[in-house]
Amino acid sequence: MPARSRYRPAPVHRGVARLLRWIDENRDARGLSLRPAASAAEISALEHALGAPLPADLRLVLSRFNGGQLPTGTLLSAGTGPGTMHEALRRFAEREGLDFLDPEVPLPFLRTDEESLLVFDRSSGPVPDTWSIDDYYEPTRERRLVHRTFDGWCRVAVDTWSVPDDGEGFTLEKYLAQGRRHVEIEPDVCTAHATLAHALRRSGDPEGALESYLRAARCVPSLPHCEWEALKLAALLRRDAEALEAARRVCARGPDSRWQARGVSPGRVADVVARLAARAPDLEPWLALMDTLCEEAPAGPERDHAFAVRRALCTSSALPPPWARDAMPVVAPRPDLGAWWSEAADAYREGRLRDEDLLLDASLEPLGQYRPLSDLLRIRREF
Repeated sequence: MPARSRYRPAPVHRGVARLLRWIDENRDARGLSLRPAASAAEISALEHALGAPLPADLRLVLSRFNGGQLPTGTLLSAGTGPGTMHEALRRFAEREGLDFLDPEVPLPFLRTDEESLLVFDRSSGPVPDTWSIDDYYEPTRERRLVHRTFDGWCRVAVDTWSVPDDGEGFTLEKYLAQGRRHVEIEPDVCTAHATLAHALRRSGDPEGALESYLRAARCVPSLPHCEWEALKLAALLRRDAEALEAARRVCARGPDSRWQARGVSPGRVADVVARLAARAPDLEPWLALMDTLCEEAPAGPERDHAFAVRRALCTSSALPPPWARDAMPVVAPRPDLGAWWSEAADAYREGRLRDEDLLLDASLEPLGQYRPLSDLLRIRREF
């Protein structure tokens, strides 16, 4: 009886197997046009140029088709010529002012239909099979982690492509379903929760959005703007425990770039924190946050404002006007509260009246006594 071979083929991950099976079963699908399989020489040439092997799952996919058009983007090919991952790597490095021979420069593998590249973060793991995937938005050069693994990308992609085309284009329902699918597949990825949170916001579910923003903020790495979105929602919904959690994250010390990524300045956060502190039974944790904000605010008028807010809290005095806000209200007061509410609802639906207005515009206080301003968050806003 012949001896059994000691060779054991590498296991095929579930998502990669689903991707290959879906392609085999949908060769005539709209938006699908694939090149013949990459040769071993083409894959070896790419790996030689990179100075490192490719992830095993990607090698398997390239061995079945060497790039081509997928329903949501273009898979780059192996090799070293035009239209290859190697060429995209060189262009990426040049754009970012990096040495393309640096083994930690991200490796592009797919150009999406939304002006971005999906790139392997070669600095995220010791071996190729542990590389995570970032989305690199070329117009702004912004990068963010979108998939923990290539297998995760495959699973999300197949689930997205498998949704029947109803001919209605991109809708809020599709966006919401996309977020839920991604959260189910990769629950530790911030962008999945952030997408779901944004979809829930637009759907008129502020409580669900708040929970998703908080989950996004707890992920590592996180998207800093989720902290600020969670704080605003928690404040409007009077969810003070969640507001304190979000405030602690927003107020954490960081460089200017971190504050820019949050999409807010320390002075503006101080205004929101002050309104939460004013109604809190225990002022101490909020004052500790104010101390940090006073230190984080740029020296000059903004830092002076943060200190003025803190003094007002400590002395139970009137808070100063919010930082860097126009005096003109977005929705002018009207004696007819019902008509005023209707105007505010229209302004919120159209995106003219925003969360910060609901929190900081003193002229809206009479309207808030007529009806909770948080009810405006329950308005559905289509794209």
